[in-house]
Amino acid sequence: MSTDRRLYPSTLHPPDLSADDDAGAEENLPWFLLELKAYVAKRDNATTAFSRTWDGKRIQVTLCPRRPPRVSYIHVEPRILAAEDDLAVLAITVGPQKDVDKNLDCYVYQVDDDGSGRPSLTHIPRPPRPYFFGANDTGVLRYRTDDEHTAGRREYIVAALYRAPWGLPAGQFDLCLSDSKRGYWKVHNVNFYHKNCKVVAIGGDAGTMAFVDLWWGIIFCDVLRVEGPLLRYVAVPEPMQNNKTLDDDARLYRDIAVVGDRLKYVELQLHWKACAHFSKSYFSDGWMASVGRPLDTEIMDSTDVKVHGKLVPKVWRDQGMALSPFRDLDACQPVLGLQEDADIVYFTTKLNRWDADAWVVAVDMRKRELLGVDAFAAQRYVGINFYVHARISKHLMNPETARD
Repeated sequence: MSTDRRLYPSTLHPPDLSADDDAGAEENLPWFLLELKAYVAKRDNATTAFSRTWDGKRIQVTLCPRRPPRVSYIHVEPRILAAEDDLAVLAITVGPQKDVDKNLDCYVYQVDDDGSGRPSLTHIPRPPRPYFFGANDTGVLRYRTDDEHTAGRREYIVAALYRAPWGLPAGQFDLCLSDSKRGYWKVHNVNFYHKNCKVVAIGGDAGTMAFVDLWWGIIFCDVLRVEGPLLRYVAVPEPMQNNKTLDDDARLYRDIAVVGDRLKYVELQLHWKACAHFSKSYFSDGWMASVGRPLDTEIMDSTDVKVHGKLVPKVWRDQGMALSPFRDLDACQPVLGLQEDADIVYFTTKLNRWDADAWVVAVDMRKRELLGVDAFAAQRYVGINFYVHARISKHLMNPETARD
């Protein structure tokens, strides 16, 4: 695997696991926050799975689960494209930087897919060129087949929405599907105006997946239809009043997830205050957020959050003045917790959006209370999109269990 200059030095130094992380791993966490970039390091535990690269080299993947607001991570050097149920889709480049597109392999990491208690790592066919997918375009769905020869077997389908600005006219996309049963990619051309932010697996007999434009609407796609995917469109809730950020990346301010049997969403709106010393300059002055369902939404202001002093990191301005955890730090990327009985949201906070140091902040929106803060090394990321929620942790064995 290439470890040339395209890797950040921090990629070779994963976060240390604490005693609390070990305890959390033993709980079989029902979900966790999964970092979208992995680390190059060799660590073996009961989550380790093996496969082969396109040129026959052995490759392994290990999961390191941590209790939120700590962010879990993977050992190898992939990008995590999608995670759903007991599956994770990884993209791994093997080779020099000049061949980054040519030598990109995709793998599906499955937890206990054959009943042995051990995970597997499966190399899937490369998408036909020029298709190249990111985490905001890709999803994976688990389903059971009704085929008489494989009835009851747990299959999966990887779905990605592709639009190359130089390859397709505005409003035209290619829907690319790779089915584990079929073993190859199928491509369907679709036409609609859409800026995809994330993919959510809904499931059901038709294999419904949701391609989400967090500002405007959701394309529901039945990917298991034999005659071709059926598309339906549903608008998302309108932005909060006076939210003037619609031209920005929606992932900075919104998230959506399936929680229980419903779609749940959150929206963040920042407060800005004019700087007294520089014309046309502004600084962060708190935020407000809403979380819920379209007909059951409550707005909370950051000034309403109960803060326990011992949870707040000691962050200081250059002048030595302490920062307020919500009024002076730049908050972005709300990520919904997947608890059915709570409205907990995880925010990323920084001194400013381009800082290398960040903190993941957990807020209970119902109780209006700060639950926890944990440092996050963001130097490998440009702007946003650091981590996602994932339920794969509930399928894991205790990662400290010795392998046979």
